[in-house]
Amino acid sequence: MADPPVTPPTYAQRALKWAIFVAAAAFVGYLCVLILKPFLDVLAWAAVLAITFHPWFEALVRKTGRSTLSALLCSVLVVIAFLIPVLTVGGLALTQLLSLIDSFQQTFMNDTGVDTTTTWGRAYAWLAGWSGLDANAVVPWIRRHGSEVARVAAQYSLTIAASVSGAVVSVVFIIFAMFLLFRDGSRLVSAIPGLLPFERAHSEALLIRVREVIHGSVYGIVVIAVIQGALCGGMFWLLGVPSAALWGTVTVLMSVLPVFGSAVVWVPGAIYLASTGHWPQAAVLAVWGTFAISGVDNFLRPRLVGERVGLSEITMFFALLGGLQAFGLLGIVLGPVVFAIAGAVIEMLGNDRALADQEIPPDRG
Repeated sequence: MADPPVTPPTYAQRALKWAIFVAAAAFVGYLCVLILKPFLDVLAWAAVLAITFHPWFEALVRKTGRSTLSALLCSVLVVIAFLIPVLTVGGLALTQLLSLIDSFQQTFMNDTGVDTTTTWGRAYAWLAGWSGLDANAVVPWIRRHGSEVARVAAQYSLTIAASVSGAVVSVVFIIFAMFLLFRDGSRLVSAIPGLLPFERAHSEALLIRVREVIHGSVYGIVVIAVIQGALCGGMFWLLGVPSAALWGTVTVLMSVLPVFGSAVVWVPGAIYLASTGHWPQAAVLAVWGTFAISGVDNFLRPRLVGERVGLSEITMFFALLGGLQAFGLLGIVLGPVVFAIAGAVIEMLGNDRALADQEIPPDRG
């Protein structure tokens, strides 16, 4: 007996099936995001590090011929060259910050007036004499607001100290995720163009653009910031400025911001040295800051960044500030990446629209 003819689904049935499928896919996607939400920072850091140090991985693969071994060796090298120095300097900077808070409190928080035997006290006495500040008005204000600043800083310090164990766990997860991305990243990336709604050539160009922006952000922003921080912190240490590691770390953070950059740190440092009577050291720091610390940005940025990032100064400024506000320290990289991806997608949509308009035959009436 012949099977009855199969009735093709109606348009409404097909639409209902697609609606159910899209809803189910969206729900599954939501669950995946919910599961991965605690690890988004870990995955983002691992992806940035894997893309940044992928040339190291490729060089190791060419030498060893084994991707798993190369991924393991590259992960170890990244830990030695990047993570250990960052954690070491960060811990030293935190220790010096606590010491600086104690010194500030000893200078301004007592009832006998400003303690001019401390470095803060000598600097304040010079600044008050040079600018004509009224100590009777300024010191009570410093005491009142300084106590609040010290209290908040102490709370943040305790929070940081309490979360050290969590940070260690996060670092372990970052290293493990980075190892997996080194080992399996090429296979994952090769599948992305097929998921994008562009022509394959455009999708691959978008991925190359993302890689170039990450490289430009890391090598052109982070590396320059680290160099400026080392130059500033090292000179502070040589000239006897207290808490040199702390100010070097602050320089790293300030260097990523356009316009002012590292001058926010070394200019007050020169003023501090002058206020404590160390005029030759102040002059040395001023010259070093102008030609070495700030000058390295103008010398290295065109060579390390070039056209990789492809963002204007104003766009980069808001991308960095907004990225820091939205993603924390990771925003130094993610901010420019998001803006560059948005620009690349808009450009591709425009190219696809122009190409589609060219393919439409003219109406001959």
